[in-house]
Amino acid sequence: MRNTPVMKLLCLLPLLSLLAVSGCILSPEKDPDPPDPTDNFKPLTTKENVLYNLVQSYKFADIEKYQELLHLDYIWRNQDSDIAAGKVPSEFFTRDQDIQGTHGLFKAFLGTHPDPSVEVDGIELTIQPGAWQEITEVDGSPCEDCWETSRIYEITVRTPTKTWYGNDLVKFIVVPVDQNGQKLYKLRRGDDILSN
Repeated sequence: MRNTPVMKLLCLLPLLSLLAVSGCILSPEKDPDPPDPTDNFKPLTTKENVLYNLVQSYKFADIEKYQELLHLDYIWRNQDSDIAAGKVPSEFFTRDQDIQGTHGLFKAFLGTHPDPSVEVDGIELTIQPGAWQEITEVDGSPCEDCWETSRIYEITVRTPTKTWYGNDLVKFIVVPVDQNGQKLYKLRRGDDILSN
C-alpha cells in the first residue's frame, strides 16, 4: 500500500477523534451564567454609538438602555402619509410616548406584558451605515456640535399570527449633553421621512 497524504489522514483520524473527545472531557466547564447584556453596549461618547446602542436596545429588549439614548426634548416625527391616512394618532410622539410604546413592545417580547394576549415572538432592528453632517440648529434653536444622518431603518416584529415589516428612511439628529462632566451624545429627534 502506498503512503499517500489521503492514507496518512485516514490513519490519523482515529487519533484526532480521540484527542477531540478527550479535549471536551478534560476542558473546564463553561460558565453557566449568560454574559451581561450591558457588555454589548458602547459609551455614548460618539455619534455612531448612539445608533449602535439603539439597535442593541431592541436586540436585548432593554428599555433602560433605550431611555438612556433619548434627550429630554426628544421627539419622533411620523410620516406625512401615515398622518394623513390615520395610521398614527398624531404628527409626532414625545419622549414619554415613545418610551411607553417601545416598553410595551419589549414587554410583549419578554412575555411580561400585562395583557397576555399581546405576544411578540421576535423583534429585529437594522440601521444601515451612513454619513453624518454637522448642523447649526435644531428646531430653530442654535446648536453646537449637533449632527444629523439619514439612514435606512428596517424593523421586523413577529407575532404568532402576523409579521410586521417597516423599511423607511429615517433622519436622526444627535446633540451633545454634559452628564457628570462628560460629553455624551443623545438622540434629539427622529424623522420618519420615507416609506418604500
